Amino acid sequence: MVEDVQRVFVPSVTEEDGNTIGLGCFSTEKVAWEVLRTFLKRSEQMLLINSSVVVWDIDRIGEDAMTVLATMDCKDCPVCSRRTFWIDLEHFSALCYGSSCSAWIEENTIDPELIDCGWPTIRFLKQNKSIDDAVMELYKLGDKLKAAGVREQVSGTAEQMMQEHFEQSND
Repeated sequence: MVEDVQRVFVPSVTEEDGNTIGLGCFSTEKVAWEVLRTFLKRSEQMLLINSSVVVWDIDRIGEDAMTVLATMDCKDCPVCSRRTFWIDLEHFSALCYGSSCSAWIEENTIDPELIDCGWPTIRFLKQNKSIDDAVMELYKLGDKLKAAGVREQVSGTAEQMMQEHFEQSND
Protein backbone atom coordinates (compact mmCIF):
# COMPACT_ATOMS: atom_id res chain seq x y z
CA MET A 1 0.00 0.00 0.00
CA VAL A 2 1.42 3.38 -1.07
CA GLU A 3 1.08 6.08 1.55
CA ASP A 4 0.02 9.57 0.38
CA VAL A 5 2.84 11.99 0.98
CA GLN A 6 1.73 15.27 2.51
CA ARG A 7 3.49 18.24 0.94
CA VAL A 8 3.74 21.97 1.38
CA PHE A 9 4.99 24.49 -1.16
CA VAL A 10 7.09 27.41 0.04
CA PRO A 11 7.91 30.43 -2.17
CA SER A 12 10.67 32.76 -0.97
CA VAL A 13 12.87 35.64 -2.13
CA THR A 14 16.41 36.56 -1.13
CA GLU A 15 17.50 40.15 -0.62
CA GLU A 16 20.88 41.56 -1.65
CA ASP A 17 22.08 41.42 1.98
CA GLY A 18 21.37 37.66 2.09
CA ASN A 19 18.16 37.89 4.10
CA THR A 20 15.56 35.36 2.90
CA ILE A 21 11.88 36.29 3.05
CA GLY A 22 9.43 33.39 3.18
CA LEU A 23 6.18 34.26 1.43
CA GLY A 24 4.08 31.56 3.06
CA CYS A 25 3.47 27.85 3.18
CA PHE A 26 0.81 26.45 0.84
CA SER A 27 -0.88 23.14 0.20
CA THR A 28 -0.79 23.50 -3.61
CA GLU A 29 1.98 24.41 -6.03
CA LYS A 30 -0.42 26.61 -8.01
CA VAL A 31 -1.10 28.91 -5.04
CA ALA A 32 2.61 29.10 -4.17
CA TRP A 33 3.42 30.25 -7.72
CA GLU A 34 0.55 32.78 -7.69
CA VAL A 35 1.83 34.28 -4.43
CA LEU A 36 5.42 34.44 -5.75
CA ARG A 37 4.39 36.02 -9.07
CA THR A 38 2.27 38.62 -7.29
CA PHE A 39 5.19 39.47 -5.02
CA LEU A 40 7.64 39.71 -7.96
CA LYS A 41 5.50 42.46 -9.49
CA ARG A 42 6.83 44.66 -6.68
CA SER A 43 10.43 43.49 -7.01
CA GLU A 44 11.68 46.85 -8.28
CA GLN A 45 10.85 48.29 -4.84
CA MET A 46 13.38 45.99 -3.12
CA LEU A 47 16.96 44.84 -3.65
CA LEU A 48 16.25 41.20 -4.50
CA ILE A 49 18.74 38.79 -6.02
CA ASN A 50 16.79 35.55 -6.40
CA SER A 51 13.60 33.66 -5.63
CA SER A 52 12.58 30.05 -5.34
CA VAL A 53 9.73 27.64 -4.84
CA VAL A 54 10.55 24.66 -2.63
CA VAL A 55 8.37 21.65 -1.89
CA TRP A 56 8.69 20.03 1.54
CA ASP A 57 7.45 16.52 2.26
CA ILE A 58 5.85 16.37 5.72
CA ASP A 59 7.18 13.88 8.31
CA ARG A 60 10.37 13.13 6.40
CA ILE A 61 13.86 13.56 7.85
CA GLY A 62 16.93 14.96 6.11
CA GLU A 63 17.66 16.35 2.68
CA ASP A 64 15.13 14.05 1.00
CA ALA A 65 12.34 16.09 2.59
CA MET A 66 13.06 19.13 0.40
CA THR A 67 12.98 19.57 -3.38
CA VAL A 68 13.72 22.88 -5.10
CA LEU A 69 11.17 23.23 -7.90
CA ALA A 70 12.62 26.41 -9.37
CA THR A 71 15.16 29.11 -8.67
CA MET A 72 15.16 32.42 -10.52
CA ASP A 73 17.77 35.19 -10.51
CA CYS A 74 16.80 38.85 -10.69
CA LYS A 75 18.54 41.07 -13.26
CA ASP A 76 17.97 44.43 -14.90
CA CYS A 77 15.46 44.12 -17.72
CA PRO A 78 17.08 44.57 -21.14
CA VAL A 79 14.00 46.46 -22.37
CA CYS A 80 12.81 48.70 -19.50
CA SER A 81 16.10 48.75 -17.51
CA ARG A 82 14.34 48.12 -14.19
CA ARG A 83 15.49 45.36 -11.83
CA THR A 84 12.43 43.24 -12.58
CA PHE A 85 13.75 40.63 -15.04
CA TRP A 86 13.52 37.17 -13.45
CA ILE A 87 15.59 34.45 -15.13
CA ASP A 88 15.31 30.68 -14.66
CA LEU A 89 18.39 29.33 -16.46
CA GLU A 90 17.54 25.72 -15.66
CA HIS A 91 14.35 25.93 -17.73
CA PHE A 92 15.59 28.60 -20.19
CA SER A 93 12.95 31.19 -19.40
CA ALA A 94 12.81 34.79 -18.24
CA LEU A 95 10.07 37.34 -17.65
CA CYS A 96 10.04 41.00 -16.69
CA TYR A 97 7.52 41.54 -13.92
CA GLY A 98 7.77 45.33 -14.27
CA SER A 99 4.51 47.15 -14.83
CA SER A 100 3.75 47.62 -18.53
CA CYS A 101 6.83 45.70 -19.73
CA SER A 102 6.55 41.88 -19.63
CA ALA A 103 9.56 41.26 -21.87
CA TRP A 104 10.17 37.50 -21.99
CA ILE A 105 12.45 34.67 -23.13
CA GLU A 106 11.62 30.97 -23.33
CA GLU A 107 12.51 27.77 -25.10
CA ASN A 108 10.63 27.28 -28.36
CA THR A 109 7.86 24.71 -27.83
CA ILE A 110 8.31 23.13 -31.28
CA ASP A 111 12.06 23.30 -31.85
CA PRO A 112 14.17 22.96 -28.68
CA GLU A 113 17.16 24.32 -30.62
CA LEU A 114 15.48 27.75 -30.75
CA ILE A 115 14.94 30.35 -28.05
CA ASP A 116 12.02 32.76 -28.42
CA CYS A 117 11.94 36.28 -27.01
CA GLY A 118 9.39 39.02 -27.14
CA TRP A 119 7.87 42.20 -25.87
CA PRO A 120 4.04 42.12 -25.85
CA THR A 121 3.61 45.91 -25.83
CA ILE A 122 4.36 46.11 -29.56
CA ARG A 123 3.90 42.40 -30.36
CA PHE A 124 7.65 41.98 -30.87
CA LEU A 125 8.66 38.33 -31.34
CA LYS A 126 12.03 36.97 -32.41
CA GLN A 127 13.49 33.47 -32.63
CA ASN A 128 17.15 33.01 -31.71
CA LYS A 129 19.76 30.26 -31.62
CA SER A 130 20.83 30.91 -28.01
CA ILE A 131 19.79 32.62 -24.80
CA ASP A 132 22.61 35.13 -25.28
CA ASP A 133 21.20 36.04 -28.72
CA ALA A 134 17.70 36.44 -27.24
CA VAL A 135 18.98 38.72 -24.48
CA MET A 136 20.91 40.73 -27.08
CA GLU A 137 17.74 41.18 -29.16
CA LEU A 138 15.89 42.51 -26.12
CA TYR A 139 18.78 44.90 -25.37
CA LYS A 140 18.61 46.15 -28.98
CA LEU A 141 14.89 46.76 -28.53
CA GLY A 142 15.52 48.59 -25.24
CA ASP A 143 18.19 50.73 -26.95
CA LYS A 144 15.74 51.64 -29.72
CA LEU A 145 13.17 52.67 -27.13
CA LYS A 146 15.69 54.84 -25.30
CA ALA A 147 16.82 56.40 -28.59
CA ALA A 148 13.18 57.16 -29.41
CA GLY A 149 12.91 59.00 -26.09
CA VAL A 150 10.59 56.52 -24.44
CA ARG A 151 10.99 56.51 -20.65
CA GLU A 152 10.89 53.53 -18.28
CA GLN A 153 7.14 53.61 -17.65
CA VAL A 154 4.97 52.77 -20.63
CA SER A 155 1.59 54.45 -20.79
CA GLY A 156 -1.17 54.16 -23.38
CA THR A 157 0.10 57.19 -25.31
CA ALA A 158 3.73 56.08 -25.08
CA GLU A 159 2.73 52.65 -26.35
CA GLN A 160 1.05 54.26 -29.35
CA MET A 161 4.14 56.41 -29.97
CA MET A 162 6.38 53.32 -29.89
CA GLN A 163 4.20 51.44 -32.33
CA GLU A 164 4.26 54.40 -34.71
CA HIS A 165 8.06 54.70 -34.32
CA PHE A 166 8.65 51.02 -35.06
CA GLU A 167 6.26 51.03 -38.00
CA GLN A 168 8.22 53.94 -39.49
CA SER A 169 11.59 52.30 -38.86
CA ASN A 170 10.41 49.07 -40.55
CA ASP A 171 9.28 50.89 -43.71
